[in-house]
Amino acid sequence: MKIGKDAGVAFGVLTGTTMASGLAFLFGLEPVSVIWTVSIGGIAGAAAGLAGAVLLERVGFLRRTKS
Repeated sequence: MKIGKDAGVAFGVLTGTTMASGLAFLFGLEPVSVIWTVSIGGIAGAAAGLAGAVLLERVGFLRRTKS
């Protein structure tokens, strides 16, 4: 199974936006603030997911198979 940078970014965006929308709900933010919070959370999550995927590839945990 191939798992790489694209999956890391996808999982990161999903996690970041979900966490940011939950925090925005808990803090009771206004709509414009919610949009900014979720956007920033998605970008931060994508960066963290990409960094995690690159790190795992580098240490050999995610091995690419030839197809």
